[in-house]
Parts: sequence; structure tokens; C-alpha cells
Amino acid sequence: MVLCAKIPRRQFNELKKSLVIDPDFELSYDGDYIMVPVKEIRADQIHLVECKPSPKKRTPKLNQLIPGVSSYYVIGDIALVSMKESYGDTSKKVGEVIMSINRKVRSVFLRKKVTGQFRVNELELLAGENKTDTVYKENGLKFYVDVAKVYVNPTMARERLELRREVKMGDKVLDAFTGYGPIALNLAVTGAYVVAGDLNLEGLYMLKRSMELNKIRSVDVINYDASFLPFRDKSFDVVIGDNPTMARNFLNELCRVTKGKLTYYVLERTADLTSCVKVNDYAKDLFIFKCNVACDNVNSPLRSTP
Repeated sequence: MVLCAKIPRRQFNELKKSLVIDPDFELSYDGDYIMVPVKEIRADQIHLVECKPSPKKRTPKLNQLIPGVSSYYVIGDIALVSMKESYGDTSKKVGEVIMSINRKVRSVFLRKKVTGQFRVNELELLAGENKTDTVYKENGLKFYVDVAKVYVNPTMARERLELRREVKMGDKVLDAFTGYGPIALNLAVTGAYVVAGDLNLEGLYMLKRSMELNKIRSVDVINYDASFLPFRDKSFDVVIGDNPTMARNFLNELCRVTKGKLTYYVLERTADLTSCVKVNDYAKDLFIFKCNVACDNVNSPLRSTP
């Protein structure tokens, strides 16, 4: 028998510290509640129920199956693989192995370098259908994406869940480099009002599709160049700049439109960046850091904030 803590979605971040979550099972959703498989609870007010959660799937690392080849991740029914170099016939074998151990995968692509201002991966089909659009799930939400037209990083799902904790109901939030909208939709479920903007029209189209899939209406979608944000000074309580390769180029403009906190992400080769927190690995010897700053005036970041 498995026990689940039945917790209102909006209270999850507040109450999760009182849970010893069972790592062998997936979380599930029941209307406005999150069903959390637990080994133990440390608060009397948490409601426990019997449940039948899905066992957590442990995806094998590809280099355990084919020595010398990097790991991969799955987005919906598409697998994206990274390799340090071309392996010739081995590449085809990689695709076949992935499809054999992940029955839901219908397409396997080799991720090449990220190019262009939209940070899009060059892709090479290794196995399966030559199809790049799919729907994947993250934190209880569905996302429609085309991996050939937007940059998709599912390993940032936990960080996006953490952002939910930092945003309050009623906050006005700007997701300044929204892409296909993973941050915007994760924050919209908190009751915040979100403006999601980007230069990539393809990404904004995907965001609109995802809003329909999740029946979310509290997001305004805007196409712009972030060099000149179409908003008055201090329009937002929170501004988020999730563009690790270029965010620093836009700090003055992002600061101009916030009256509260600016959160932005950067890439660094050092594993220890003063005043910022490492949240993910990006590549070998390259890390994603999250920086929180308050803005001194409309033109400059002032100081780090917790």
C-alpha cells in the first residue's frame, strides 16, 4: 500500500518541507490537488490517502549502453542525443537502442551545436520518424513544442518549479525571453498575471497552443525585441530573463521595467559564481547560474537578493 499526501497545488511549496517524499513514485494531479507519494509526514494538517502512483521510470544513461556516447533526454515522443563527435555507424545504433528501451519514442535526433539568436539546435535524424513537434508534460502542465524551432531544456523543470515558490498570487510578472513559454505557464498557475514576450514568433505560437492545452488565460503574449521593451518604467513586480547566453546584454532594459526583483540566468565556466546560484549543468565545464538582483534605479542592478 502506498500513501499519498493530498495537497492543494498552491500550498505545495509551503508544505513540501513537511514531507519525506518517496523517490520511487511519480507525483500525480487530481483537480486542484497534488498527490505526493510519501514515506513520512511531519505535520498534522496534511491529509493522507491511499493511492496508486506510477513507478518512477529510471532512464538508463546512454554511455552505460554504448560506451563513449553521451546521455540523452526525452521530450514527449522525441529523444535528443548529444555526442562529442561523429561515430559513423554507431550513430544509427544509438537511435535504435533508444527506441528499444523507450517504447514511446518515435523519433531520435542528434543534437548538434546551438545556433542563431533563438538558440535553436541543429538536428540530425538518427532513427524513427522525421518529425520534430510533440507534446510533453512538465510539473503538471502540457507543452506543445517543435524542437527544431525552439530551444527545449526539460532538465530545468525543477528550477521552474522553484520559481513558482518565489512568485505570489497577484504579482505582475514579465517573462522577458519566454521562448515556448515554460516559465510563463509554470508561473500562471500560481495566480500571477504574466506577460510573456519573445522575438521568436514560432515560440509564441507554441505558447498559445500550450495555453489552450492547459486552459490558461492569465498570460498575455507579445512579440518584441528585448532591446526596447514596450512597457513603462517599473511596470512589473518581477522580471525574469531566461536567456543564459545573452541576458547580460539586456540588464539595463530589464531593470527599467521592474519595480521589484530581477531574476536572470547566465552561463559561466566557473562552478562558483559570487552572488549567483548554480542551478544546472549546460555542457562540459559550462554551468547555468541564477542571479537575483534588486535594481537601484531604472538603469542598473543594485545588489543580490536572497
